[in-house]
Amino acid sequence: MGGILEIVAMLKEPTGMAIAVVVIGAGYFFVKWVFAENPDDV
Repeated sequence: MGGILEIVAMLKEPTGMAIAVVVIGAGYFFVKWVFAENPDDV
């Protein structure tokens, strides 16, 4: 629970928001890359 409160407190700061955007973007592209169809499998 303490970790969640630390993250929420960090997100209230501009630097924390910027870091969150970068992490969410990286996670999105990682998931997109993992689930992409491989053209060699056809």
